[in-house]
Amino acid sequence: MSKAMILALAAALDITATGPQAPVLLNTSPFTGGQGKNAFLNLAAVPAGGGVIKVQGNPTAGPAAPADADANWTDIVTIDANSPLRQEIELPLWIRTNITTVGTGTLTANLEGVQ
Repeated sequence: MSKAMILALAAALDITATGPQAPVLLNTSPFTGGQGKNAFLNLAAVPAGGGVIKVQGNPTAGPAAPADADANWTDIVTIDANSPLRQEIELPLWIRTNITTVGTGTLTANLEGVQ
């Protein structure tokens, strides 16, 4: 039997200001190594007030998080009012949320992997 593992990507993230959030290193099972593995991105609710949040990945290895302006950050998925609450994504080594358009309220998003 497989066991679902949850990793918080954003917990009640205030979306009233733009900018990238702290990256998360996918180094815990079942996300270990990240790159090329799939997981489910689960949203508690879609963003309100026109908010747009990009989920971005970076393959850069190393114990230190890549800089905000690192050229290797690429968009995995865009979250807006029309987004599904659950979708499958391919994982990078590092992952982050980046608020590109302000909205109202908060965003809660988790990654769910299976081991």
